[in-house]
Amino acid sequence: MFHKALWMQNYKQSKLMVWVIFVIMLFHFPFNAMTTVANMEEQIRLSVLHSYDYTPSGLHAANIFNGGALSLMMIVSTIILASLLIGVERNTRRNDFTFSLPFKRRDLFLAKWLFGTLVIASFHLFHFTLGYVVFSFSDFGYLLNEYGMIELYLSPLLSFILVFSFALFIGTVAGEMISQVVLSFIFGIFPTGFFMLITGFFYAHGGRAIYTYQGIEDELVARLTVFSYPFVHTDTAEQGYPLILMIIGIMVLIYAGTALYNRSRVEHNGEFLLIKELHPVFLVGIVICFALLGGFITSGLFSWSGSFRLGMYWIGYLTFGLFSYLIAKRLLSMNLTVRNR
Repeated sequence: MFHKALWMQNYKQSKLMVWVIFVIMLFHFPFNAMTTVANMEEQIRLSVLHSYDYTPSGLHAANIFNGGALSLMMIVSTIILASLLIGVERNTRRNDFTFSLPFKRRDLFLAKWLFGTLVIASFHLFHFTLGYVVFSFSDFGYLLNEYGMIELYLSPLLSFILVFSFALFIGTVAGEMISQVVLSFIFGIFPTGFFMLITGFFYAHGGRAIYTYQGIEDELVARLTVFSYPFVHTDTAEQGYPLILMIIGIMVLIYAGTALYNRSRVEHNGEFLLIKELHPVFLVGIVICFALLGGFITSGLFSWSGSFRLGMYWIGYLTFGLFSYLIAKRLLSMNLTVRNR
């Protein structure tokens, strides 16, 4: 996995997104730190001029280093980075050449994972340090004392690596770039989204909500949702288990991804899925999920209750289910292999 040729190949395939990630972190950490400090100084000046109280909040400091726009942009960029490392190879059949190299498939996959992880980790460390220095040497540096380095640095970093590892794992199942991106987003929010759809089903049929925000969803469903981790960071011993879960998740995804990459079926490159045995499972899953989504949408358009709401739910359910079946059949049979130039 440490062969120079593999690293050069991975960089050549993904160099555009590598520098996009660099720019994202550049704007979010040092630039955001400078603008936040300037804004807080301006608020203090205005409070003096207009005689009103303004107390700088530690929340401003936390927003510089995690959550919000950074988490959203990093989710998108890391998924695209993973798809450039695996998905594009399948679209162009470039991995026919890659697999002919004198390297084990395990080393090929681990080289891709290590390359992306080091890109994320090194850029994050560099820009985090710049932003931290800028803010800590300002008049508001004392606000950083409210937070620990686990919350500000380690927890966001692990969450980004988890998302990247997850997207790379999806690439071992997907047959091309678009399906890798789409499936990464779908399964990244699947536990929370599916639970909402099931709740909508019971609600439309006269049942009560089967969870509360502070109960099952927050403690179980959210922890099974990969995309929830970049938005929730913790530094307390009582709630430190998300860090353990992220580390375990990364290790499991590396192991599973390596095992599946060893069994990649190059003859199915360009198709939606590499594993034909999964087609019936995906077909049923797509139809059920979109049918539930259709019922959720149509029943939510009307404030009436009772039989009318139930009827609208089933109209949406059957309509979305039918169209999703037709689309899914075409989707699973498509092939997007293109000529590699």
